Amino acid sequence: EQGALDFGDLISYCLKLFHERPRALQHYREQFRYVLVDEFQDTNFAQYELLKLLAAPANNLTVVGDDDQSVYKFRGASIANILEFKADFPRAAEVFLTQNYRSYQNILDTAYTFIQQNNPYRLEVKLAPKGSKLSKQLKAARSGPGEVGFTTYATGGEEADGVAREVARLQAETGCGWNDFAVLVRANSQAAAFTQAFKRHGLPFSFVANRGLYQEQVVLDVTAYLK
Repeated sequence: EQGALDFGDLISYCLKLFHERPRALQHYREQFRYVLVDEFQDTNFAQYELLKLLAAPANNLTVVGDDDQSVYKFRGASIANILEFKADFPRAAEVFLTQNYRSYQNILDTAYTFIQQNNPYRLEVKLAPKGSKLSKQLKAARSGPGEVGFTTYATGGEEADGVAREVARLQAETGCGWNDFAVLVRANSQAAAFTQAFKRHGLPFSFVANRGLYQEQVVLDVTAYLK
């Protein structure tokens, strides 16, 4: 009613509600009879407890996760949830998704070699002594060569300009369409330097994100004018 709960409160108070009011728990168990959890590696202890309460007793539960994509340990995400899932749900079937439809084999091999720098803190290594068949070695569905390059820059601005120049060079040399190029960033806020660099170099681009419209220069100008 007062809007005084943050993200963590919503989970902890929901847990409190389910522990103290069995009828409320039963109501939601009947409402959500089948539960699918994506990005399971990014769940924390409280979220996993909530999940176990909600899924019981039928346990019609599917989780999808990849420990190599776990990046939220700073906010409580626990890889232990993946390790404990099999013990908590021993009847759960395991399905390993190792077929890759996006990249060529040498790109996948390079990524696999690089991610192993995190050993022994990876699920593949932790489960090996227990006889697990888990293999993170991906197989490409596409055949052909793929190039992997690595370039360093002194600043973020230099990086954005360097990427813009490289895109312009490749487009001029190969005649590829502009839609054949993509720049991936970790967060929306990191895209600003690249969009500005593309504008400076006169390169067409489309910024695909669920926010950022009100930071576009034309929108800022119109808003300032109206004010």
